[in-house]
Formats: sequence, structure tokens, C-alpha cells
Amino acid sequence: MRALYICLSYLFHIFAKFFLKIRVAKKKEDPTRYLEKLGFYKIENNSPVIWFHASSLGEVKSIVPLIFHYSKEGNVRILITTVTLSSSEYCSKIFKNSPNVIHQFSPLDTPIIVKKFLGHWKPKISIFVESELWPNLIFQCKKISKLILLNARLSKKSFSRWKLINKFSQNMLGQFDSITAQSKEVKSLIEFFNIKSVNFYGNLKFVSIDDLSNNCNFNFEKKINYSWVAMSTHRGEEDFVIQTIKNIKEKKFISQCILIPRHITRIKEITDLIETNNLTYQLKSQEPSPLENKDLYIVDSYGEAKKIFNKVGLVFLGGSIIAHGGQNPLEPAHEGCSIFHGPNVYNFTEIYDFIRNNGISQLVTSADSLANSLIAGFEKPMNNSKFKETMEQYSQKILLDHINYLNSFIKE
Repeated sequence: MRALYICLSYLFHIFAKFFLKIRVAKKKEDPTRYLEKLGFYKIENNSPVIWFHASSLGEVKSIVPLIFHYSKEGNVRILITTVTLSSSEYCSKIFKNSPNVIHQFSPLDTPIIVKKFLGHWKPKISIFVESELWPNLIFQCKKISKLILLNARLSKKSFSRWKLINKFSQNMLGQFDSITAQSKEVKSLIEFFNIKSVNFYGNLKFVSIDDLSNNCNFNFEKKINYSWVAMSTHRGEEDFVIQTIKNIKEKKFISQCILIPRHITRIKEITDLIETNNLTYQLKSQEPSPLENKDLYIVDSYGEAKKIFNKVGLVFLGGSIIAHGGQNPLEPAHEGCSIFHGPNVYNFTEIYDFIRNNGISQLVTSADSLANSLIAGFEKPMNNSKFKETMEQYSQKILLDHINYLNSFIKE
């Protein structure tokens, strides 16, 4: 299996640049930096780095507290690689005052590009985050550095696929010097492949708090008392949100939905849908402060959610009505918000169990049930201050446990 993968990756290498140029044309790659994925770098490097390899925005956010911790040590140079444009934009903003933190796009997983990447950056420790596993990268890294899989995530669906290539999966996971799992269930799934060095210190996503704002002057003001947030919505879920708004209107409540879509590249599609349903909206980019006479206030930039959660305590989490598996609810949970979600939250089972057991989340299965739950929340807001204290204590313990764990590799 490994030999086949290597052969196919050599074949892909021939078309790699063409592949990326197509993605640039589709605005899925940075036109000024896409060559980083081919192993060409503008930043010189003469010393080994601590390398964190993530995929997208969610994975990066989960390691931000760790990176800030280690970046305070002036003699340490930290490299972060990611795949997506949004994660790149996020890194450039949140680490702009951390000169020893470098962001680069992840190398494509061909033997030639991987060797160029490793030869340039010379990682002394390579930390792969969650499920960002690329065979060539892993096997080559093992030859030159300590290798850790941090906050490992493995869904039951992925586990079923991995079992079909059992020996290959076992061999690849066996390259890691140590693994931390983000749940006890994931720990047991990884151990199925006869991997012994698997630890559980809690889910790093509990520690992920987004303090980034694209606009330092942005100061969200709630203009309507009966306001609520629809967070991280995907295609198909804006229909659900719109129907919820209509149902609230039918019950004679004047409310405003603060819509934060998962992908802001879909704004035109979303606004067309809103207009088709004869509702009104306002874009944050056009007017930072919400207007009272608009049904929706659409946040078309990243990193503003925390300021909104401080003012609006009722949040519907997207990715849960469609079969996406849910989105991480911890950002609003940290602010003591009451959280509503659909039935499909299997990507974050342990986290949703935690907040449900602490009484701050509620399952909704229809636009009418969400409308009724929101109205109940408007009329009798919950006090979740005790839960905020619980979250803070739990997240600090997880962070400290992970720092102590990584120190055993970094400090040696």
C-alpha cells in the first residue's frame, strides 16, 4: 500500500504546479504564496524549528495557546503550516506581534516536495495536529525529528476506512513517538491498531479562545433586545435560519439574527436567498453597527464572534442540521451562552456531552422548535456564570497538562 501511494504521489508531482494554478484561478489558493506548497520559500532558515502542522482554521485555533506559550521563549523559532486560505489569514493577524512565529502553507505530499520542505526548515520536533496525516510527510519526518500526533481525531467513519488498510494504518501511526487523543473514545480506536504510546489529557479545543478581531475598532452593539446568533452555518442551513426568523415574526416578536456563516465566500449566495424570502439584511463590512430595522446582521469577516457573544447570549450552532457533524460550540460556551444545535454533532460528541451535562445546550430538530426555544430564552435568560468558571478551570488544566507533556520532548 505504501509503495502504491509513493508511486501515485510521484505521478501527481508532474501535475502539481498545474493543479495549484487551477486552484489559484478558482481563488482557492494565494496567488503570491502558492509556490510554498511546492517547496519554494522566501523566508530563510538557518536553525531547527518547532513545527506545528495543522489543516484549517479549527485546528490552528486549538493550538494557539500552546504557540503563544512557547513563542515567549526568545530562543525558540516556531513554524506553523496550514492548508487553507482562512487559516493563513488568521495566522498572519493573530501572530503579527510574534516575530519568532512563522506561517507557511503545507507542502504537497510528494516525496520531492517533502524533502525540499524538510531540508529547508529542519524541524527538531514535528507536531501533527488532529487528523492532518500525510504518509510521505510522516515517514520522511520520522527520519530527522521527533514526531508527535497532538489532539488526535478519528471518527468512526474514518476508523472503518482505516481498518480496510490495517497494516498500512498501523505502520503510519507507529511512526509517531507519542500520540495524544482528544477523547477516550479516539484513544481506544487508535489503540486498536496496536499503538501503545497513546495518551489522553483532555481535548485542546476546550482551551481554544479566539481573541482575534480583524477590525480593532469593531465594537458590537446589540440594537434589539431579542437578538440571537446563527453561528457557522453551511449551505442548506440558512434556509433553516430564515424559516426560524419567519416563525418568530409570526409569534409577534421583533428580533434580529446575527448571522456568522462558516464560509464568508458564500455571502452573495446567502444574501440572494434572504432577498428571495423577502427579508432584510445588513453586512458588517458596509455598516459595522447593526440597524434596528434589519432582520439579519451578517458578519462577513473572521474573528469577530467573541465580541458578539459578550452581548448576545443565545446561539444556534450550524453544521448540525445538515449531515456535516457539527461545529465546535466551545467559543460561545466560554462566554456563557446558551447553545442550540441540530442532531448531527458527531464530530464533537464529547464536547456536546460536556455542555449538555452542564445544562447550557439544547437539541432542536425543526425551525419551529428553535423559534420556540429562542423565544423562551428571550423571555427568561439563563445565568451561566457558574459554567463559565467551570470552563475556565477545566481549560487551564488541559493547557497545563499539554504543556508539561510537550516539554518532555521540547526541553530534552
